[in-house]
Amino acid sequence: MMRQVIRMQFRKCALLLLAPILVACASQSGTDRYYLLSPMGQQMASPSAQAPVIGVGPVSIPSHLDRSVIVTRSSANRLEVNAGHRWAEPLDENITRVLMDNLDRTGKVARLEIFPWTSRDGVERQIVLDIDRFERQADGNVILVARWKLVDFKNGEIIQSAKYSKISKPVDSTIENTVVAMSTLLSDMTTEIASHIP
Repeated sequence: MMRQVIRMQFRKCALLLLAPILVACASQSGTDRYYLLSPMGQQMASPSAQAPVIGVGPVSIPSHLDRSVIVTRSSANRLEVNAGHRWAEPLDENITRVLMDNLDRTGKVARLEIFPWTSRDGVERQIVLDIDRFERQADGNVILVARWKLVDFKNGEIIQSAKYSKISKPVDSTIENTVVAMSTLLSDMTTEIASHIP
């Protein structure tokens, strides 16, 4: 009899301890918002007959950005993980897809292939992108710092390489407009890369 009473008391205590956690989990999952980077707005030109086949990738991002929750900075050394604000797909995949869409709109490419590709895909030029920083800073500005290379895929020669480092000021401090500012920077970098495609 005493054991049954102890078991019942234990179960009640366990339920009381678990209840707030379950409520918190339920409320968080119901309020999650999902975001995607977006491509530049309009087609700039039609590709010429001499436009090359471009391979895009690999694209690398820092491990602190490689998560589903959107990360911003509150200081140079402190990150803020914005609970309830998530990427709708892995960030590196989203960047790659938007980069390809942007390149397609420049009219500088005949066709695009995503890394990894095969020899049958006919890739002539390769774009390699290493992103160092891509988040909203403590001052409210969004920064994109990246190193990119345009490579002749047939012989491995680097045609052009550069460091891109610019900021964009969102219209406000919301995560949605932070993502809009990130998209603007990605479009601007794509234009810079495309200008070096022969």
